[in-house]
Amino acid sequence: MSLDPHEAAALLAAARGDRRTLQRFSDTLDGVDEAWGHAVQDADRVARTAAGERVVGAKLGLTSAAKQQTMGVHQPIVGFLTDAMAGDVLDLASLGQPRVEPEIAFRLGAVLDRAITPDEVADVVDGVAVALEVIDSRWTGYRFRLGDVLADNTSAAGFVVGEWAPLRDVRGAEARWFVDGELVATTSPAAILGDPVLALVHLSEHLAARGESLPAGALVLAGAMTDAVPVAGHSSFRVEVGGLGAASLSVT
Repeated sequence: MSLDPHEAAALLAAARGDRRTLQRFSDTLDGVDEAWGHAVQDADRVARTAAGERVVGAKLGLTSAAKQQTMGVHQPIVGFLTDAMAGDVLDLASLGQPRVEPEIAFRLGAVLDRAITPDEVADVVDGVAVALEVIDSRWTGYRFRLGDVLADNTSAAGFVVGEWAPLRDVRGAEARWFVDGELVATTSPAAILGDPVLALVHLSEHLAARGESLPAGALVLAGAMTDAVPVAGHSSFRVEVGGLGAASLSVT
């Protein structure tokens, strides 16, 4: 049995609105592959913009080998961000199984419409910042295959970005991850593909292959520096990166 991507997007949107989780599509449907997952994501983006949301950027997920192995998806994935996802206060009543993860964000200073090399990143990026992402998978227990997670817009649910700074090499910086004021992990931006700028390279290749682009001013979340923490039972999250700044999120 197969399912039209627009119908799949509508089912996911309904589940999101009801804060329900679903059995993954790949368990029961044929053809739930990468191309189909992106087709569902495209349909979801069209529906959200038609409802008044504005696309403000892109996000990458599964940018560490360890997380790819844990989730059973062996490549970075790309989703989209809208203005409705932005905010430093998280309303638990609006989400089903939210988690928070610390990230690095980039701001485009030029149109990203071609595949770039690491040496060309400085040509298209005019800022870097610390960020937090809220993820909220529609799949029960966060268990999915590649087509499922792409259809679900890579679990994107929210984000907050700290102060922007000029583009700089942040690979060796120390990142400190706090939950309810307690230090729970020390990591580094290098946890993102070995160098977070490689997330931008991957995104540029993805966009070029699809004939798409992102405008100047768009935000890019490069991926998580460490495992996501379930929100339940917690009231605040904060990540600090030496020499770059911090980002914080409170829970209501």
